Amino acid sequence: MKELQDILHLVRERPEPLALATLVRVEGASYRRPGARLLLNREGPLRGSLSGGCLEGDVHARAREALAAGAPRLMTYDLRGDADLVWGSGSGCEGALDILVEPLRGFPDWMTWIEQAWASRTPLTLHTDLTPEKLGMRSIPSYPGAPGPGFLETLLPPTALWILGASDDSRPLLRMAKELGWFVGLLDHRRAFAQSERFPEADTVCAGHPAQTLPALDLDARSAVVLMTHHYAKDLESLRLLLPSAAGYLGLMGSRARGAKMLAELASEGLLADDRLHTPVGLDLGSDTPESIALAILAEIQAAFSGRNGRALREGRAEAKP
Repeated sequence: MKELQDILHLVRERPEPLALATLVRVEGASYRRPGARLLLNREGPLRGSLSGGCLEGDVHARAREALAAGAPRLMTYDLRGDADLVWGSGSGCEGALDILVEPLRGFPDWMTWIEQAWASRTPLTLHTDLTPEKLGMRSIPSYPGAPGPGFLETLLPPTALWILGASDDSRPLLRMAKELGWFVGLLDHRRAFAQSERFPEADTVCAGHPAQTLPALDLDARSAVVLMTHHYAKDLESLRLLLPSAAGYLGLMGSRARGAKMLAELASEGLLADDRLHTPVGLDLGSDTPESIALAILAEIQAAFSGRNGRALREGRAEAKP
């Protein structure tokens, strides 16, 4: 997500001729998956990656050719077996990759479509034609199965993280989430704490009691809310408003006993928590500092939204939840 955000920003801001390389097909193992992108100018890569570094040099050469010709190119790289030695990588990726390299003329319409979809927080399905006659042309399919063969990808809106609590321990959570390309909002009932000057990286900072601020949030399935006010009554008030919401993830900071007491009180009012609520918040990483706690929280949100359970990859990859 952050990679594509940065690429769009660079394309919009840089006036010189640029080329974009997109990984459109993978057969076998690969360091990156389809949809990975690399933005280049004549001097070399600017942002992104397509491999572990073994292909970028040749892709740069092909990008210079595409810029000179003013036309896109589709290349296949076979890294399986001894063919990997051709690229001098020794990566052992054992995969074959198709990469589309295209010169960019200004800010393409399809990039505007992505920005508009992100702004409206709606998924966007984008089709890239890979036939010789229409190589690189993009369209938005009007129905499932249209418009035919090519590279089809669905781009989801950025994760929206709402942090309830503007204490200093919120800072690393905010900074790390922004590094992931997430939208981050900060809310606090204490106006002296909820100041944009204290959290310049935040997309928005709101001051007010939960009953004032939470109903105004447009929470959806890709919205996460983390309660870290360290104020029992305010967290309880917030959960009353959040449990019926459409937020895809709710995290409550504090001990198990604190969380259990709060859930029991809500249950007595007829509000039952579901598996969206994580208390204590975060994966068990042995975290004991604000930075490591932030890492544990973000890892759990990422796993929840990806349908994973956060276990070690060496234990095998679990199938994504439906």
